[in-house]
Amino acid sequence: MSGEMMLSDYHIHSRVSPDARDSMTDMAEASFKAGVSRLCFTDHVDLDMHSTGKPDPSCFSGWPEMLEQYRDAREALPYSDIRLGIEFGEFNHDTDAAAEIAGTGELDFILGSLHNLRDTADFYSMPYTDAAQCGMLYERYLDELIEMADMPYFDVMAHIGYPVRYMLNAGFDIKPEISFFGDRLELLLRKLISAGKGIECNCSGYRSAGIRGPIPSPDILKMYRRLGGEIVTVGTDAHRTADAGVKLREGYDLLKHLGFRYITGFSGRKPEFTAI
Repeated sequence: MSGEMMLSDYHIHSRVSPDARDSMTDMAEASFKAGVSRLCFTDHVDLDMHSTGKPDPSCFSGWPEMLEQYRDAREALPYSDIRLGIEFGEFNHDTDAAAEIAGTGELDFILGSLHNLRDTADFYSMPYTDAAQCGMLYERYLDELIEMADMPYFDVMAHIGYPVRYMLNAGFDIKPEISFFGDRLELLLRKLISAGKGIECNCSGYRSAGIRGPIPSPDILKMYRRLGGEIVTVGTDAHRTADAGVKLREGYDLLKHLGFRYITGFSGRKPEFTAI
């Protein structure tokens, strides 16, 4: 890949997200300094509270600050390509609320995610006891993703395999996902493709000691490609300036190696394709 390749980051957080601390302006400046050409902020909007899995009635209360931060970043960096999205979590748990949030006209992009099962804490904080429990939870996770796959409230499905990193941290390795969950994964990817939805190559896994690669795994990305999938975004999932732009190029290189010809961006929730 040439040094002139335009790198887009379609998964990045600012202090509007509860687990991040830096402003959009600071995150954008750090990203552009790291070689990113196009940026779409995707701060968290999760319908559930991560600690309990119960509905969070204030989940979209950060929207005014999100707009303010976005406008400040655009003003501070007037010649930069900065776009506005959200990472929309658990939208299948309340479709009425999901429809209202997804209908927000200013959004360029909606990244759909699932951080917790119904009435269950975030996979991040869940206790893991044995391999059988991990397998059962992962099956339930995939079943909810399959349920979400053809809903109209998102454009691209985020970090398929999200629970794996936390199960690995607890000492349980279910990384050979295709071997054990291939039928469910294929159904999920086929539904996404049929609905015109994409998947992301989330580069945060490169920064994880247990994974050392993208989320989803290369095998899942390869399956998506084999099934005819073409809509792929790439994101750092950075929550601090130190991670801005980190390992983004590795994600691009992998996708090119797997045979993808284009990276997808979004504007006004419409896809835009850029050759790798």
